[in-house]
Amino acid sequence: MGIPILIEPGTNGFKAVTGGPLHLSAEADSADAAIAALREKIADRLRNGALLIEQTVPEIVSPVPVIPLAENPLFDDWLAAVEEYRNAKDAEERAAEAN
Repeated sequence: MGIPILIEPGTNGFKAVTGGPLHLSAEADSADAAIAALREKIADRLRNGALLIEQTVPEIVSPVPVIPLAENPLFDDWLAAVEEYRNAKDAEERAAEAN
């Protein structure tokens, strides 16, 4: 299991930060020292009883078939309605600007 760590310049050197679920950070004079300090904080959490696991989730197949939008028989009607609506709104805006 890997945990992403962000290393960036900090106020006193470098800062190393993890995201959830750990939400830890450490600062040090160098990037390597910041990483080492962060790894020690992670190790402390694990020594104190925390567990990190990776849980796979089974893929759920939708009971309703998904039809790609362009293959949907209603797509052309929908596209025409959108175009009609947009033309009507454009005409309203032009009329409002003309007054």
